[in-house]
Amino acid sequence: MRNATGFTPFQLVYGLEAVLPIQCEISSLKLVIDLFPETSEEEAHFLELIHLDDTRRDAALANEAHKKRIKVQYDKNVKPRVFSEGNLVLLYDQDSNKLGVGKFKPLWIAPYIVKQVLT
Repeated sequence: MRNATGFTPFQLVYGLEAVLPIQCEISSLKLVIDLFPETSEEEAHFLELIHLDDTRRDAALANEAHKKRIKVQYDKNVKPRVFSEGNLVLLYDQDSNKLGVGKFKPLWIAPYIVKQVLT
């Protein structure tokens, strides 16, 4: 299952796509190593590390793009609030938002009058 980054958890950990018996895919990195038999184990390991770094970079870029899309969607629904002196506001009681407090206890503390507006 792919998540929002477009990579599977297996691919993020091991740097390779999980190959199931049903699939018949050959990774391009494996193909390069097989085509060049004179490649030493150190060079093959180095190529795998480069491929892993590229995969992680791609995952980080996909994650950033996903976060930007989520932020744009969230910002569409947020309405800026402008307060002025004399307005009545409610204060959210964070202590009563715990589980088991009771469903009839109010989550807001009585209205307050705005005395001074700060920038």
